[in-house]
Amino acid sequence: MAGVVAKRLSNWSKNRSLVSIVLALLIASLIGCAQPPATPTPTQAPKAAPTKEAKPEAKEATPQAKAATPQAKEAKPQATAVAKAATKLAKIKVAYDSVSGAYAPLWITKEKGLFEKYGLDVEVAYIAGGPTVTPAMLAGEISLATQGGMAPINANLAGGDIVIVAGLTNVIGMSIFGQPSIQRIEDFKGKAIGVSRFGTGTDFAARYTLKMFGLTPGQDVAIKESGGTPETLAAMQAGGIQGGVFGPPNSVLAKKAGLREVVNIPDLAIPYAMATIATSKKYMETNQETVRNFVKAMVEGIAVARQDKEFAMKIIGQYIKNEDREVLEETWALYTNKLLPKVPYVDPKAVQTMLDEIALTNPKAKEAKPADFIDSRFVKELDDSGFIKKLYGE
Repeated sequence: MAGVVAKRLSNWSKNRSLVSIVLALLIASLIGCAQPPATPTPTQAPKAAPTKEAKPEAKEATPQAKAATPQAKEAKPQATAVAKAATKLAKIKVAYDSVSGAYAPLWITKEKGLFEKYGLDVEVAYIAGGPTVTPAMLAGEISLATQGGMAPINANLAGGDIVIVAGLTNVIGMSIFGQPSIQRIEDFKGKAIGVSRFGTGTDFAARYTLKMFGLTPGQDVAIKESGGTPETLAAMQAGGIQGGVFGPPNSVLAKKAGLREVVNIPDLAIPYAMATIATSKKYMETNQETVRNFVKAMVEGIAVARQDKEFAMKIIGQYIKNEDREVLEETWALYTNKLLPKVPYVDPKAVQTMLDEIALTNPKAKEAKPADFIDSRFVKELDDSGFIKKLYGE
């Protein structure tokens, strides 16, 4: 009996121990559930650690990136230039109607890169004679032109819409030359004087000056077309005509050829829109910013022409195809330094002189006013803003 009791006590003791262990585990589990979940933090930390360890790999890749940098730098300017040309430069065609120093500002502006500076890609073309240029402008084949004022005025009187937006020369800058036998202008009576084309500046200069000295054009003195100023000089040298109207550089060439300067017309100070910037009203109204930028570039080109004599003479020589320094000096001195205005307004008196001449054969000119042919808004903007004064350090 005692043995049985002892055995039961032993089993109870073992079970008690087992229960104690189970209870201890249960309590520990409950305590663990009650605490904040600390386990995920170490799990996240190892994930962040590789980022720090990856830095050496990034450093190793840096030389490759640096090696590619020069190519990127080289490609960037090219891409920028292409993008700029594609998005900002307005392509236009501009004509000049005579190989004359009066149009030097156009050539200088082009070669100095000033059109590009103001967002324009300008093609410059020589088209002999204002009456030839104007129809091309009306047809939209060219956007603007530097030309004598007579052609735009005649075009408007005939129903066209050409407008003069700036003036490059507001007096006649030419002389009448004759063969060595011609001593005075009266000696042209019964002879012929050559002009580039009827209705051009050379034609007006010849007729107006002859009348000032009491000679009647077409009666006392014949007026003949040659096609261009160089052609007039060639005709005189060949003896086909006795006189011609020239300004630099052709006036210098005429002197060198032994021809005589009979009348220096600039000394007479005759108001005359000899060289202008013109366009059609339609083009101007639909492309105001282009015209504005063209005038702005030309105004800066005038400043360059006046202030940088050597560069100006170089470009003049390039366009007239003559490197004779005497020719270039005289061309620059007359047109650029003397006749070319800093602020290129069109002088209404210069237009009125033309209207008076045209009125002799066209009644419409009698009722017309200079303001009908001039629009100086773009020059005035530049003048009022102080832009032009800054170009001259004023």
